[in-house]
Amino acid sequence: MEQSFLDGTFLPGQVFDERSLAEKYAVSRTPVREAILRLVTQGLLQVMPRAGVLVPKLSIKELLSLLEMLAELEGACAKFAAKRMDSSERLALKEAFLACEAAAHAGDSAAYKKANAQFHEVIYAASRNDWAKTQIRALRLRCASYQRSRFDLPGRLEQSLQEHREVLLRIEAGDCEGARQAMIAHISVGGRDFAEFVSSLPSEFIGQE
Repeated sequence: MEQSFLDGTFLPGQVFDERSLAEKYAVSRTPVREAILRLVTQGLLQVMPRAGVLVPKLSIKELLSLLEMLAELEGACAKFAAKRMDSSERLALKEAFLACEAAAHAGDSAAYKKANAQFHEVIYAASRNDWAKTQIRALRLRCASYQRSRFDLPGRLEQSLQEHREVLLRIEAGDCEGARQAMIAHISVGGRDFAEFVSSLPSEFIGQE
């Protein structure tokens, strides 16, 4: 079920019941109930009495807070990776960047999304920090529905590619602080960019303060 959040299948405000979820995943209701309880604990789902299971909506303030913390943790991983990355991981990072470059030049947002995920996964692995990886995954799951179409925004592929290039160069140079700052700049959404990002979201996705 967690993959459905990452894929953008589960949307903010969407309501389910155990039966529909069991049918969707072709399992009995017992594992569905266990998965729901786990996801409720993580804040990814909310149980509504007599209504079913709800995907919570984030307020603008909550969304900004999540993205700020995500940027800091991603930055920390880039910093550690610049210090700890081995030669095979450097090659994997370069290959992921080249895949991003090819997808961006082709205007293929789906391929870019896949290559982007690999680019970041290589950095997480090279950071040698499992706690940061776990927290990043939790934050990405929480806000995935709000970012599912971010690569479809005009100019976003080219901008993301340039930001990846800066992260790559800083890591290859062993510039720990530079890598951290470059990654924070890549993940952060602030000021006018944040306003444009929020304006691109369906109004029904936004919760109350």
